[in-house]
Amino acid sequence: MMDSEACWTDHRLIQSTMSIRLKRKRRLQKKLSRQRLNLETLNETATLQLFQASLGESLNQEYPEDIEEHWSLLKSSILDTCSATLGYKSRKHQDWFDENDTAIEQLISKKRETFRVWQNDITCKAMRQAHSRAKADVKSRVRQIKNSWWTERALEIQSLADSGDTRGFFSAIKAVYNPDHHGQNPLRSKDGQELLKENESINNRWREHFQELLNRDSTTQSDFLSHIPQSPIREDMGEPPTVAEVQDAISSLKNNKASGPDGIPVEVLKEGEPELQRHLHSLFLKVWEKEVFPGAQGRSDSDHFQERGQSELWKL
Repeated sequence: MMDSEACWTDHRLIQSTMSIRLKRKRRLQKKLSRQRLNLETLNETATLQLFQASLGESLNQEYPEDIEEHWSLLKSSILDTCSATLGYKSRKHQDWFDENDTAIEQLISKKRETFRVWQNDITCKAMRQAHSRAKADVKSRVRQIKNSWWTERALEIQSLADSGDTRGFFSAIKAVYNPDHHGQNPLRSKDGQELLKENESINNRWREHFQELLNRDSTTQSDFLSHIPQSPIREDMGEPPTVAEVQDAISSLKNNKASGPDGIPVEVLKEGEPELQRHLHSLFLKVWEKEVFPGAQGRSDSDHFQERGQSELWKL
């Protein structure tokens, strides 16, 4: 097709058949969080006795020499028993609309009924006004229900804060707002020019930071060392931990704290009685002799600083 002097001849309609497929928007999958054990059932005598009896039956009497396999079997026995006897907590999100669903549904049904009657006689002015009053009443009553619900929640949370119940205070806030679980926060690179968003690069940056922070060269003058009072060497500190020391360490741990990477809460270790503590003691002896920490391989340095709960037991 050759161009001509007339402009309109350069524009012609083209008829074609096209097959267009819209790409579906991919929803971002939330990271599944670990289920939390229902530790409140340990306060019930029957459940506590069942837990202790089941734990005593599930614990192996003999373990392999490998520390990783030893800890894996022990951990599986503890978690399986907790899952079977204690169960898991169910998250209950509080919402003003769901809790007042019956009252709101009655108001909406009344408004729908007035609309149906008005539609049967569309020219009736009285029926139209009745429907308008029903709509206004629904909006007013729903607004009152919402304000009343939030007022009650605010008074409840304020009373928990005034009484010093920190745990109940944050639990009440989480039940109302239902916070989302996000991934790691992005970090700046060492030179500050790049924003790191990938998990691997973030972990490498934390590893680099702790290596520089904890492995600095220090210079000390020998004259200062000679003036420091020297305490006698305690040979007993080099002896392996005893069962009594393990029991004291477990009993000194605080309750209502987040569990470590293995998901075993402190309350389970305390209620496991001497039977579980003896099994832990045998594992500690292997760690003491072989100087190998279970699960230490394949973890970044930042993971060690984020451990909670049972990680304090390894300080023995």
